[in-house]
Order: sequence, then structure tokens, then C-alpha cells
Amino acid sequence: MASETRTPGDAAGAAAALLETLLERVRGLLAEIFAGPEAVAAEVVDRRREVLSAGRTFRASDLTGIKAVVEERLAAQPMADGLGFLAAAGLLPDRERHITWWQRVASGLTPMRLNLDPTTIDVYDYFEMDWFAAARDEGRRAVFGPYVDYSAADHYVCTFTVPVVDGAFLGVAGTDLRMDDLEPRLLGLLRGAGHDAVLAGPERRVVAANSPRWLVGSRLARMPVAGDGDFLAAGEVGMDSGWVLALAAREQPLTGLPGTGRGGPGPTGTDDSS
Repeated sequence: MASETRTPGDAAGAAAALLETLLERVRGLLAEIFAGPEAVAAEVVDRRREVLSAGRTFRASDLTGIKAVVEERLAAQPMADGLGFLAAAGLLPDRERHITWWQRVASGLTPMRLNLDPTTIDVYDYFEMDWFAAARDEGRRAVFGPYVDYSAADHYVCTFTVPVVDGAFLGVAGTDLRMDDLEPRLLGLLRGAGHDAVLAGPERRVVAANSPRWLVGSRLARMPVAGDGDFLAAGEVGMDSGWVLALAAREQPLTGLPGTGRGGPGPTGTDDSS
């Protein structure tokens, strides 16, 4: 029987077809993650409408009632480290900045407490955060990270946010996912790809990879493009994530050298500079 010869064009075509399947898997996971913040956003809108229809002023104390929805969504999303709402400037008459957010702890859930006093040096000024600006200025969801959240949970996380809007911008609902929980889920989606696969964020930072040639948290030298270097296929995940998923030919271990092969300074390599 004659052996089959696959041309580079065939390999790229097969990788492109596989890429679409993997992209749909990642989009499904993102939809699952965004469901938590979206539920919180809807609850904030409903509670504010109820307060206003009763002729009262919407205050920070009215937001404590969203805890039931937070508990429900955290129970449905074991990966989530925390979930809650961050108020827009001017929403609450009794304070300029306000966060209603609960985090997982060993004993259950605890309210997250941060310094929101803008006159202090260690203020947690979420108005300046990229994910808050995306909601306020562009009216879109956002994914930020992975990063070390020193100012809040001191964990390596990704933050997922959605705008909360009811005629006007009310704030942001969001959730944090620890990378040690999120990465295995992403790897499960990339497992069996038959190619080396890397998922990168908008800052070229690696979110997940099924090959040791890319380290989570490191930065690619440049965003993957199909046909650029070793990449056979690349595509945008979408859903306001800024993520790009790319496939490359399997990297073979180097013989005669310790360890396995690693990507070089080209597009499949990494740039650890911040």
C-alpha cells in the first residue's frame, strides 16, 4: 500500500478545521464563566428598579441583597474565587466608590474589604482598572489576566467582567478565577488536539498551553498568526476576551540535550519581559 504524503497545505487545512472545534469549546467555557457576572448584573438592575419604584434612593445597603444570587452562582461555578459588583461613580449618594463582593474561604464566603479612600496611597482605585474602563467607556465585557491580584486576593487569577447598564452605566459585575482552577479546564479543552496549542491574551500573555514550549503567564514574542513561523492556524476566540488560540506542529524533543525542546525567540517563543 502506498504511503500517504501530506503537503504543508494539507496540514494547515487540517489544523484550521480543528481550530474551529477548539474555539467553540473555549467559547462555551467563557459563556459558562460569564453567566455568574451576568446574573449579578441582572440582580443589581432589578433591585435598583424596585427601590426607585418605591420612591426611595438607591443606597449601598440595598446591594447587600444580591448575596443570594452570588451564593447561587458560586455554587454553580466551582472555579470562581469570588463574585460581585463594583459601583460606578455617582450611582450611590452615600459613597463615590463601593464594592459588594464575596470571596471563597475555607469556612464559606466572606465579604471582600478593600481601601477605597482615594486620598490614601494604597487605595484600590478600580475606576482605573482596564476591565472597569472597558465596561464604562466601551460598554463591553472584558477578560483581564492572568495576573497576581496583590491588592485583593493575593492569588494568580483571571478577572471576567460585564457592564451593568439600565439606561445609564451602573457599574461592573465580575468574577475572579484562580489559574490553578481555570488552567486545568482549558487544558482539558485542548487535550487531544494532535498539535501544540497555545491560548494567549491581548497582552500576548499565555493563558494556557498543552506544550511546555509555552509557560502560562509568560509573553509571546508576538501574537500568533497562521503561517507565521511554526503556527499552522490561529483564530480569535471573541466574546470580548481578546484571546487568540493557535496551533503549531508538534515540537519534537531535542536529542542529546537535557530537558525537552523549547520555543526560540520567534513567534512560538516567549518574552518574559513585563
